[in-house]
Amino acid sequence: MAAKHFFEERESKNLEFKSTLPKFDTLIKTCIAFANGVGGRIIIGVEDEDRQVCGVSEETKKRVYDEFPNSLYDSTSPSLVPQIYEKNFNDVSVLIIQIGPSQTKPCFNLREGLPKGVYLRVGSNTRRATQEYIEELMRESKRVSYDEELVHEPIEILSNELIEDVFEGPMTKRRLMAEKIIAQSASNPEVYFPTITGVMHCCEDPHMFIPEASVICTQFRGVEGRHIIQTQEIYGNLELQATTCMSLVEAWISRSFHLHGAKLKAETAIPSIALRESIINALIHRKYSIPGAIKIAVWEDRVEIFSPGGFPGLVDINHLGDGTTYLRNPNIARIARKIGLVEKMGTGIKLMFESCRRARLQLPEFHEEGDFVKVVFSFKRVPSHDQSDELLILKLAKRLPEISVSEVMEYLGVSRNTATRKLNTLLKRKQLHRRGQGPSVKYILADEES
Repeated sequence: MAAKHFFEERESKNLEFKSTLPKFDTLIKTCIAFANGVGGRIIIGVEDEDRQVCGVSEETKKRVYDEFPNSLYDSTSPSLVPQIYEKNFNDVSVLIIQIGPSQTKPCFNLREGLPKGVYLRVGSNTRRATQEYIEELMRESKRVSYDEELVHEPIEILSNELIEDVFEGPMTKRRLMAEKIIAQSASNPEVYFPTITGVMHCCEDPHMFIPEASVICTQFRGVEGRHIIQTQEIYGNLELQATTCMSLVEAWISRSFHLHGAKLKAETAIPSIALRESIINALIHRKYSIPGAIKIAVWEDRVEIFSPGGFPGLVDINHLGDGTTYLRNPNIARIARKIGLVEKMGTGIKLMFESCRRARLQLPEFHEEGDFVKVVFSFKRVPSHDQSDELLILKLAKRLPEISVSEVMEYLGVSRNTATRKLNTLLKRKQLHRRGQGPSVKYILADEES
């Protein structure tokens, strides 16, 4: 019997698996969704549940190569042209349809028209776009970010004191326009309005003008259920929200105390730098067009941070921490860097991982479900990283009759891809053996296999 093969990557906002060739209409909708995002690949010949490579027939290849490009081109506006190629897994091969991001958005299905024919990726699913998302795509095509949009209120809602704090002195209207804090009315150039950026940084009560531009912090009893100990809604400009949230959450997760000079200083259950980066990321990168507050939930064993809006642009949940930066709110981020809230773009998630590793904590988990991102910080300790990960895996395998990828992830505090790579290294060295296939696969020490 031929050996089974499994695709290493998982389905995501830019990767879709199909075990068999579906109707072209289904493929076209997914291609449109990829084009409205950062591009993506449809891989035909892979099971979506366990990622087992089942391959494609010569008849399927012929249909896709000969018929699909014309069908896609004729069905989309702007017209999409796919790249189609194969990847071999010894005795079987898969077919890959690759779509790049559209330069003109929104891309839509001609048969359905606008707005019904616009699709997007939400996590690993293809969905019909909402009107709000279509407007965001239009702004993207015009190279205009949402944080440049006008808040139709008098510029007097901005605080002169906050403006002077941010820019270290008085500002003229011309300079405020250059900094995207205010902008002229399209109908009357003598009238000025504050921007989303201006309101978030220089208004004392942003939530009064941007729905739910606030943070709700809640402390729960135990590790599950909804038994609330206390809750607090945090208001104010972006810097005040960040500092207030940090102080409150750090107080809730303080674990032990040690002498710091003449005073007792608390140690938090997770590194302050990791918590700070996560809160600031949520405030800077959230989708402010969604009327929903950022939510921070503190349990006895973890902290969860919910931020409206999925990962923007090129940011891929499977490759977090690789330095990729894509700014949903570039002007909000620019001002945040100016006032010292952000040190260097593209380093926040990497700092979270590194600080948790140094503290011997399980690495934070990121989830993109629907149009929001959730970050989970566990208080659980993991083994010291002074020893190699491979040696630690072997020690774990000696203690347990068999181990799984999930157990290695939790034990080392690493991602699934990293855990799988480490296990494959030990398989190649013949120090471990694999039992089973797919999601139920287990690993045992090589000298313990009967």
